[in-house]
Amino acid sequence: MPDPRARTALTASVVAVGLVVAAAGAVTAAQAAPTNGCRVDYAVSSQWTGGFQGTVDVTNLGSPVSSWELAWTFADGQQVSQAWNSTAQQTGSSVVVRNVAHNGALATGASASFGFIGSWQGANSVPVSFSLGGTVCTGKGTPTTEPTQEPTPTPTPTPTPTPTPTPTDEPTSGPSTPSALYVDATTQAYTAWSTSSGTTRTLLEKIALTPQSYWVGNWDDAAHARDEVADYTGRAVAAGRTPLLTVYAIPGRDCGNHSAGGVGTSEYARWIDTVAAGIQGEPWVVLEPDALAQLGDCSGQGDRVGYLRYAAQVLSEAGAHVYIDAGHSAWLGAGEVASRLQQVGFDHAEGFALNTSNYRTTAESRAYGEQVSALVGGKPFVIDTSRNGNGSNGEWCNPRGRALGERPRLVDDGTHLAALLWVKLPGESDGACNGGPAAGAWWQDVALELATNARW
Repeated sequence: MPDPRARTALTASVVAVGLVVAAAGAVTAAQAAPTNGCRVDYAVSSQWTGGFQGTVDVTNLGSPVSSWELAWTFADGQQVSQAWNSTAQQTGSSVVVRNVAHNGALATGASASFGFIGSWQGANSVPVSFSLGGTVCTGKGTPTTEPTQEPTPTPTPTPTPTPTPTPTDEPTSGPSTPSALYVDATTQAYTAWSTSSGTTRTLLEKIALTPQSYWVGNWDDAAHARDEVADYTGRAVAAGRTPLLTVYAIPGRDCGNHSAGGVGTSEYARWIDTVAAGIQGEPWVVLEPDALAQLGDCSGQGDRVGYLRYAAQVLSEAGAHVYIDAGHSAWLGAGEVASRLQQVGFDHAEGFALNTSNYRTTAESRAYGEQVSALVGGKPFVIDTSRNGNGSNGEWCNPRGRALGERPRLVDDGTHLAALLWVKLPGESDGACNGGPAAGAWWQDVALELATNARW
């Protein structure tokens, strides 16, 4: 996936005269303050209209400690809404941040990092005074320069065209209307469209200006993945649109095939926690493509059902509408898929997703989805229609002769189908097969073929 856009970095460094150790805000007699102080680095790493992301590094320059507490005061009325790798409380303009279990112990010279999402209006200056464990930090922060607000990126000097998804089956409920799904101007398709001309530009417009999912996985570390989510969902919220995310980092991912990878079995829960901390608004989330359909097919999966259950809970509590990926209509029987979905449960997930990155027709997928839904208590489902316009020829990896499917829209027609979505990004390769480049790489010949064959 493309790297997130360059972010504003405003850094303040302060040197404290001392550090009083605190555990959940309470200083105990057994915990002594270090003698040589600490350093705090505060940065506004991303900013958009009404919101921003802050990152903070705390370095212990004194004796080893087992816990810490950092406090500061905002000068411009900023408000912290959520934090990761820490717990944060705010009263008025005063903020108190405390360590969590895994980053409380700091040896001499060691650092702990945490981040947060906040709101701002008018100005967003960097705090110049901090206290650690109740001891006021001395020193002066970097002079404040208000960051430029982040607009939705536009690679060309012309105005960003308005996306035009088909507005049929107008919903009466749900987190968004079809026209409110977010078009991301950082996709490879958008870049290819904005730099092309003539017939090529006309065809690529069908892809570039259609709302699609943003995939987040472990191709970067968890903190970077969190930053990507914060950047993407923040831009969508700022634009008044609903983002779509695909979470793709399950241990044993793709059983060693073209998209092999995933985080370690001992790391997945923390990875999910970190990524979820970046969520803004109420994105729709397709959770772990193929994970449930490949359950038990290879080693290294760990407690896959437990991982999916945990991820659904954490993501939904962060504001997401979670749909567990359940494969496609030609993979497993409806009864088997229903059984696996019930193992994960729907305490937090809203429903299930079908046909992710595949080519089964919408009609076939709808019929299959209704069968599965009937077996899991009438739960709703979504279908990936990004490349199913000509159906499947039996191949899953870069088959030729396919077509873009129906454009994304929410559905409210009395069935259990909740939405047609573009989860897979058309024009991005399935992997090094059938002449294609590596998984996720842009393949313009196929992109043009998909657009040419589309029935719209």
